[in-house]
Amino acid sequence: MAYLFAFCRLLTGIVFLMSAVSKLRGRAAYEEFTVATRALVRLPARPVAVLVVVAEAAVAPLLAWRPTVLAGFCVALGLLVAFTVAIGVALRRGRRVPCRCFGASAVPVGPGHMARNAVLIVAAAAGAIQAGTGAIQAGTGFALAGLGPAGLAAVALAAGAAAVLLSAIGEIAGLFTSSP
Repeated sequence: MAYLFAFCRLLTGIVFLMSAVSKLRGRAAYEEFTVATRALVRLPARPVAVLVVVAEAAVAPLLAWRPTVLAGFCVALGLLVAFTVAIGVALRRGRRVPCRCFGASAVPVGPGHMARNAVLIVAAAAGAIQAGTGAIQAGTGFALAGLGPAGLAAVALAAGAAAVLLSAIGEIAGLFTSSP
């Protein structure tokens, strides 16, 4: 269970850190995200965009410190559910809004984004359940008892690779759904 918990913790933290950094890497990237937000929600886009970026940026530090791990997973789950609902509404309305989740993608939201969010919801929920039930007893830092350096390195490598793959899933799906 310690390996699964570490994987869920790292995957969720890496994905949200990548997402926040992609939006904050420049004014143009943030403005593109704000425009995409405006197209997805009926709330004021700028405050929603600020709230999303702040919440995304908070997930990784919350997951890194043992006493706040459950809060980190809960913030991640809240964001993922909101993103999934927004994508579902856009799809139902036939809106071809580009996903700005991980940068300046021109690929509109679609089934690939829903699948990515489903995987991340499962990972965050599994981590939250483990953190909430106290199934994983560890120290106060990030190090997890019983993994050892090699185990933690293997889990970190797997989580990093999964995060990169998940962050590109919209682009990958776009390769198969684009019209010539």
